[in-house]
Amino acid sequence: MLNYGILNYGKQRNSYAHYNNIKEIVVIKVSVIIPIYNVEKYIEECLLSAMRQTLKEIEIICVNDGTRDDSMQIVRRYAEEDERIVIIDKENGGLSSARNAGIKAAQGEYLYFLDSDDYIAENMLEVLFSECDRDNLDVIYFDAEAFFETPELEEQHGHFKDYYRRPSMFEDVVSGPELFARMENLHLFRPSACLQMLRRDMLLNNSIFFFEGIVHEDNLFSLQTIFAAERVKHIATPFYKRRVREESIMTGGQEFRRSYGYYICITEFNRFLKQFDFRDRDIVRAINHRIYVMQSNAAKAVRTMPLEEIDNELAGYPMETQIWYAMLVKRLVEERQVQQEKYDLLKTKSNKRMEELKSSTSFRAGKAVTVVPRKGYHLVKNIRQKGLPCTLYGIKRKLTNEKRDLEPDRICVSVIIPMYNAQRYLRECLDLLLRQTLKSIEIICVNDGSTDGTEKLLREYESKDSRIKVLDQENQGAGIARNNGMKVAQGEYFLFLDADDIFHEKLCEEAYYKAKYDMADIVLFQAYRYNVQTCEKEEMNWVLRDNLLTQRLPFSAKDTNGQIFQITTACPWSKMFRADFVKKQRLEFQNTKNANDVFFVRMALAVAGRITVVKKRLITYRFNDGSNTQSRKAEAPVEFYKAFKALKLELQKRGLYKAVERSYVNMVLTESLFNLRTAGSEDAGQTVKKLLLEEGFAFFELEKYAESYFYNKKDYKEYQTLLKTNK
Repeated sequence: MLNYGILNYGKQRNSYAHYNNIKEIVVIKVSVIIPIYNVEKYIEECLLSAMRQTLKEIEIICVNDGTRDDSMQIVRRYAEEDERIVIIDKENGGLSSARNAGIKAAQGEYLYFLDSDDYIAENMLEVLFSECDRDNLDVIYFDAEAFFETPELEEQHGHFKDYYRRPSMFEDVVSGPELFARMENLHLFRPSACLQMLRRDMLLNNSIFFFEGIVHEDNLFSLQTIFAAERVKHIATPFYKRRVREESIMTGGQEFRRSYGYYICITEFNRFLKQFDFRDRDIVRAINHRIYVMQSNAAKAVRTMPLEEIDNELAGYPMETQIWYAMLVKRLVEERQVQQEKYDLLKTKSNKRMEELKSSTSFRAGKAVTVVPRKGYHLVKNIRQKGLPCTLYGIKRKLTNEKRDLEPDRICVSVIIPMYNAQRYLRECLDLLLRQTLKSIEIICVNDGSTDGTEKLLREYESKDSRIKVLDQENQGAGIARNNGMKVAQGEYFLFLDADDIFHEKLCEEAYYKAKYDMADIVLFQAYRYNVQTCEKEEMNWVLRDNLLTQRLPFSAKDTNGQIFQITTACPWSKMFRADFVKKQRLEFQNTKNANDVFFVRMALAVAGRITVVKKRLITYRFNDGSNTQSRKAEAPVEFYKAFKALKLELQKRGLYKAVERSYVNMVLTESLFNLRTAGSEDAGQTVKKLLLEEGFAFFELEKYAESYFYNKKDYKEYQTLLKTNK
């Protein structure tokens, strides 16, 4: 074993020479750096979490930053037991200074910064190092769970509970700037040094250290490291356990110091960026947003300070600093204070007017009254509510100007499921949806006049989880059920599923965050299918044809070289739709016995401005059990033609047909022949054949297109053969 002993800051440390009685050479994989200052209450738990790591080839560098309590007595006691503990004693210089001392002393291939009042999962370093070693990473990012010292703190700072959790959509190895853009443009970048493990050589080669003498130093450090890194990834595991306590930097005051810390981060980050020349729009947009966030936070920290007091705080700084701080921060503070004064004045007037109303005859009579103060402030001129003074919520949001990721009261995805005699698979269906990693969802179950135990089972689940909403209707088919579900849905996106399918637990999460990142109207994803009779599972590559996708996402019909309807099928369950897009385009499912989804999905694909893709199989489609809609095609074999006909007429009405004509013609030929082959019975097949020959092919105007116009030559020849047999 190696004997680290006690290392005093400032002495030259040689990798091998200062060790006595070396019996074996150990390559240190990770250096854990723990700054210590007055944390005797927490340091033991923190230190033990590092000592008990399943990865043993580590060193634990404890930096005594001039602590005045008994923290170091605890550390020295454990150092006698564990030779991997290195102690650095230094005068108090702050968190950045302590971490920098640890960086200079570290020998590990990778560095990890652990705060002394928090702790980490036992397998964290082993998992992270394995990922870094396998993928040759410069930085790996991960997540945290926040826990609170008191119930009062949890109530006051409850937003920290899920703040450090991110979806698993960032697991690919990419460059640092690319990952930053992906995260920041979704408001998911978390600038914490404790949520990343970094290659030591990358820091040293780029001369990246913590900026000393400020708070919020993690913001600058994390931005510098992610932009310097060539290979990074994120894993959505909450290895880090972050304590929310009184007087921590997260919860403490410090007003001007906090504001000045953000100001330094902005100026130093801008200086750091001068070495790069980014042309990618997503990266530039992300950089601008992060600077805005830091600027907004700087102003927020001193929003209640009188401007004269801010000037007094700045008096000791160089004139250049005073000028730039005034431009970046003070001016924004002044604007917000003016806005707040106007808001307070408006609120006072509104309250006074309300008191007058309470004594009025109309109010006592219970009549509706609309109150808008004369010359009302422009932020609320359109916000009115009967029976109350002017609603002020909009002003508050405008004034705070805070970007919120996923508000607790906001529904991200409305899952809409039509159900007719779905008892067989219903419990599995609902259990899978309730286990979705994205929790901000609603599950709208439309009972389409079921005659089995479906309704009873739905009511059972509705009573268990408030996210489940049950609608009842007479049996009218899946199309009407989906339309009724949309009428009550409150989600930002719609997901139309079937009760007999199997859903990946990250279905909603993966699709939603991809939609948000690409600001998409539609998200397409891949699928499996499962044969109930043979128990075989296979990839449904025709549900999303990779070879037809455009190189750049998102895309629209005009980008697909005349193949928008060939990229994917008409099934709605392999897609997610933005609710506002669906409403704006007035899209509805048809009232047909089958093929009710053709018109909705194909029309959506034709009009969508931004379509994106998740290249993951997020759903498994059950088939061949004799009870689904496909099995009942023989009962109404020509419904598909009604859908194709309605689609063409609507495309023509909207002036879109010419743009998608080739794709439409190829689609209707291929799928008409498919419906002919799979009609379900001989009589149904004859019905389909007669319709196509007597009306369908003529309506599609297939005769005017040459053979070269068709993508599938076999389909064209089959079509020609059909025409000959009819003569």
